[in-house]
This record gives sequence, C-alpha cells and structure tokens, in this order.
Amino acid sequence: MATINLRNVDLNLLIVFDAVYATGNISHAARQLALSQPAVSNALTRLREHFDDPLFVRAGRGVKPTLRSQQMIDPVREALRLIRQQFDGDRSLDLASYKRTFRIVIVDPLEPILMPPLLREITAHAPQVTIESRPPWNTNVTDDIIAGTLDLACYTFPVSAPGLVFETICPCDNVVVARRGHPGIGATLDARTFMALNQVALINELRGHINIDRDITTRGGNRRIAYMVNKVWSMPAAVGSSDLVAVLPRRFAELMAPVFNLQIHESPVPISEQHFHMIWHERNTDDPGHKWLRDTMLEAMHAGASPPGLVAAAAAC
Repeated sequence: MATINLRNVDLNLLIVFDAVYATGNISHAARQLALSQPAVSNALTRLREHFDDPLFVRAGRGVKPTLRSQQMIDPVREALRLIRQQFDGDRSLDLASYKRTFRIVIVDPLEPILMPPLLREITAHAPQVTIESRPPWNTNVTDDIIAGTLDLACYTFPVSAPGLVFETICPCDNVVVARRGHPGIGATLDARTFMALNQVALINELRGHINIDRDITTRGGNRRIAYMVNKVWSMPAAVGSSDLVAVLPRRFAELMAPVFNLQIHESPVPISEQHFHMIWHERNTDDPGHKWLRDTMLEAMHAGASPPGLVAAAAAC
C-alpha cells in the first residue's frame, strides 16, 4: 500500500467522508454540510485518488462504504473529534451568531416540560438555532443517531449500541387521571372501580414500549380499553370531556390537569417505575452546541413545570 502524503490531504475532505459515511447518501451529506452535490462528489473524487480506493459504491438510492472505508471511519472520526476539541475547548459558544438545526426525537410526556423553556432560550439568545422534531415511534433511534441524521433522543428506555451515550433525565411514575366530578369515582379511586371503568390508552404497538399493560394485567386483570390513540397528547382531552380514565406519567398529568379539568388519582394498581433517558452519540459529547442543547433541556427538567398558557397552546396544536 502506497504511503499517503498528509500535506496533500485537505481536512475538509475527511469531514465530507464522515458525512457521506453517516448519511449513506451524497445528496443528504451535501445538505448536512451546506454544500452543493457536485462539491461533495468532487471531494469524494479527490479522496478516492488519495486512498486509491472507491470508498463508496452505489447501493439502492444511496451509497455504501467499501471495506477500506469501514476500516478508516473510526480513526477519521476520532481524529476529527480531537481536532474539534482543541479548537472548541477554550472558545465559548456565541449563541447570538450560532446557526444550526438540531434533529431530535422527544416522547410526548416530555415535550411540554422540556421544549417551552428551550424555545424561550432560543428566541432570547440563539435566534439562528432551529429544532426539528421527529416522530418518536417511526424513527429508528439507534441507527439514526449512529448515522448522524438524528442529534438527540429523549426516550422511555436506554438503547445500547457502540458509541451511544445515555443519561437518565427523570423517573416516570404513572398516575390515573379522570375528569373532575367523575360520577363513578368517590373521594379515592379503588382498584375495583379502576378496573371497571372504560379507559383510553395508546394503540397496541406503542403500549409494548411501557410497563403499564403488563403490570395492570398481572396485578389487577384486563383493562377495559374503549379508545386507543396514537399519541399521549390525545389522552387528556379525551378524558376531560368523557367518563373515560387514563394512565399518564405524573409530570405530564400535572401539566395537563388545569388545562383539561382533570383530577389526578394515585394508581390503585401498582405500576412499576420507568425512567426517561437522553441519548446521543459520543462524538457529540464535547461539541459546544450539542452540550448547550443537552444542558438547556436538563435545566428545564429540573426547573419544574412549564407555564399553563404554553401548555394549552401546545395541546391545541
């Protein structure tokens, strides 16, 4: 194998290499880098000449890496990480001029807690930052974070894969909500009444991600589900305007209660606690912008509930 003269290797070529490898598509890499597609293609041509290897070959509507690319990607990413760390280590983030689109996945119960404070911070201090929210249950979180097409996920369970980092955001303990003055519920909600009431719940595909069905079935019996929805946001409105009840995460229920006139009851059937987690790729751990995003969202979680007006506006969307 011929020795490569590093004087002739432009660092920007390695950035293009990383983007094409991550996205598996030259057009997508061009958009991610804010370059034209011909510019990315020209960069790949120069890289192929340097390494005497095609690096990527056509596959379907995109490209897939050759064996040489697979051998190169980890050392290239580590080198880029170290270089970025040196440039960014002593430089504070200038939010006023910082321009970036963050693509995130956030589960419904966390959205009214984390997003309003983040959006207020963006409006006040980072006007060129955009948040693009992806649907939680129609996104391959692991693959997309590894590929670099997803920056961050706030999810109900940690995912395990090489290179992924996760941090626990908060516990998720569940309560039962019903409309105030529900004719079938007295001062307290007992297990027999709860199991007899019609309930609103997520569709079967989504309920498999949480413990609620398993725990209620094991400890109380079969739920009487009258209405199945495809997002948690739909449940408070359905409960507030009917005699249905629902099981919701406590923090989410507390925010929705004043908006939809809900009464919160402790679950008479024990439901095991889960946790919400923040997930990202280790290559972004020291990235100043990414760290600002994570820190801002975590501060929102620890600060408490969002203003009811913002919650009502979000719920109406």
